[in-house]
Amino acid sequence: MVTITADMLKPITDAISSNLNVLLPVGITIMGIMIGVSLIPRIVYKFL
Repeated sequence: MVTITADMLKPITDAISSNLNVLLPVGITIMGIMIGVSLIPRIVYKFL
């Protein structure tokens, strides 16, 4: 049986944390675009 130490997990946690800095803004932007696309027609129809 292999014992998992903190040293074995360090490269994985480093990769995840460095990717989070890139993926988080991209994910928020995509979510914002999707929400905007669904909400803008409703707002436009209310005022017309």
